[in-house]
Amino acid sequence: MPRIVSTPSILFLSLGLHLVLLLYAEHVDTHPEDYGGLKYTDVDWRVVMDGARLMFEPGESNRARGWFVEYFNLNVGDPYNRPTFRYTPLLPLIMSPSLVQPLLGKLLLTIISLCVPLLLLWDPRASQHPFSDDADSRPAGFWATHLLWTLNPFVMNITTRGSPEAVIVLLVIATFACLRAAEAAHRQQLADVRATPRVESVRIDDGRTTKWETRAAVLLALAVSYKIYPAIYVPPIWSVLARRHGWLGLGVWCFGVVAATTVLAVNVVLWSVWGQPFLEHTFLYHLHRLDHRHNFSPYFYPIYLQRFNLNRDVDRSAFPPAVARFIPPDVVDRLTSVLRDPLVSFLPQMALVAIAGFALPPRTSLAFTMFVQTAAFVVWNKVCTSQYFMWFLPLLPPILPYLSITPRRAAVLIGAWVAAQAAWLGTAYQLEFLGKEVFLPSGPQGLGYSA
Repeated sequence: MPRIVSTPSILFLSLGLHLVLLLYAEHVDTHPEDYGGLKYTDVDWRVVMDGARLMFEPGESNRARGWFVEYFNLNVGDPYNRPTFRYTPLLPLIMSPSLVQPLLGKLLLTIISLCVPLLLLWDPRASQHPFSDDADSRPAGFWATHLLWTLNPFVMNITTRGSPEAVIVLLVIATFACLRAAEAAHRQQLADVRATPRVESVRIDDGRTTKWETRAAVLLALAVSYKIYPAIYVPPIWSVLARRHGWLGLGVWCFGVVAATTVLAVNVVLWSVWGQPFLEHTFLYHLHRLDHRHNFSPYFYPIYLQRFNLNRDVDRSAFPPAVARFIPPDVVDRLTSVLRDPLVSFLPQMALVAIAGFALPPRTSLAFTMFVQTAAFVVWNKVCTSQYFMWFLPLLPPILPYLSITPRRAAVLIGAWVAAQAAWLGTAYQLEFLGKEVFLPSGPQGLGYSA
């Protein structure tokens, strides 16, 4: 029975709603005094646009510092001359249409965002017999996809504010779609072998599986080059490939070589143009980053306290006398310095991500493993803002049919999420715009939101 509502009609409706929000954003941004001094467009958008202008408007004091530019005396600007520009140069290149007309960049982000549900709903088994109901090859649910992504007000708000998360989401979901197609092709080949009396007349690998795996490797490499976090998906992808090729089989090596070569090629080109600032601000900066600005991360309040307490000695009088006798002063100082190291926060985050990546694939689907990994990565990240929630949101529709969640429980979970975010945003407004001293309640709110 055909659906009354189709995907194209929902996509057109979503596009219309995005356009309305873009016009509303233009109005709010030009009249912030009418909205308590608030602007609709995210501050990160202005940073990216400033970087794009610097990139395309080079000058004597604004010139890329890569060896390739210096050797051939190319006229290329340096986006890293803009303070707080911590992105790959690929982003301002993608958003460059906004230099002609500001709405063009946001419209491009909207189109990229609307490509995500198309990939989630794509059925790689469409041209074949639905030989299997395997979770790693079947498409996501129709309404789950459109309600959680296409028509989700949260997604539309983040996208129309100019946050470029739709780009990395599309790359991740495209990688996932190619891996689904590879699984579908592999299972179809096995079904063909079983259905053929003369087994020798059917090739176990006719190239379809390899083709999709190669595409997935290239897309994963592009995703990691754009934003490094998709590297966390290597363990579950390796586990999926191992089912077909063995842990160190030829297919695994081919995938790894293609992905590594693509990452190396893309980033060597970028480094040759923009030099050391590219490596520092795109990758290395995140290793020592300590962001004391208000965000959802459970590390926010400790980082805030640490930032203004780095040069103070530890007050050993806070320890009970019985404990202080057995703890030498130098041990306390060393322990404190270790805990203050930015790399320490990676330990619980990377441990959870790695455990989930290797332990879950034999028992669950690839989509579920990637969802758990992404959620753990976001929750335990040193910095966590609203747009980061878009990273795991599109991985939810493929796994919903396998979750035992009643409508009532779903409503309670969504209500709790909205209430927690509302409380956090209320505190954020008081802190950022009214200048009130509300750091102490913001810490427990971040922990509550993570829980």
